[in-house]
Amino acid sequence: MPVHALPAPVRVHMLSPLTFNDAQEIGDHVKAGSPVFLDLRSVDRELEERLRDFCGGLAAALEGSVNDVAQGIVFVAPHGVSVSRGEVQSHAPSAHRDSYYDAMDADVTPLFRSMSA
Repeated sequence: MPVHALPAPVRVHMLSPLTFNDAQEIGDHVKAGSPVFLDLRSVDRELEERLRDFCGGLAAALEGSVNDVAQGIVFVAPHGVSVSRGEVQSHAPSAHRDSYYDAMDADVTPLFRSMSA
């Protein structure tokens, strides 16, 4: 039986951006091949939209993906990291936050119960 090397472990980062300047850190992690969870629940609507737009462009440029895992929690994955569609909602950046969340499946269970305020 042949022996195969295990892939290097992937470090997943969890960030709670406070300003748009934090987008640099998001980009650095994703460009380095690390997925990032973003907690956008405490930012205002304008900053959330700007960060979502940035992440969408980043993912498009790097052939990655952006997925919502719960209201205000976004998973940004680099190329090569797959996400099961049965477990998260995939989306294009939304221009109107309320209508997007109204349309989300009510059965989606938040992954980060301990993060709730």
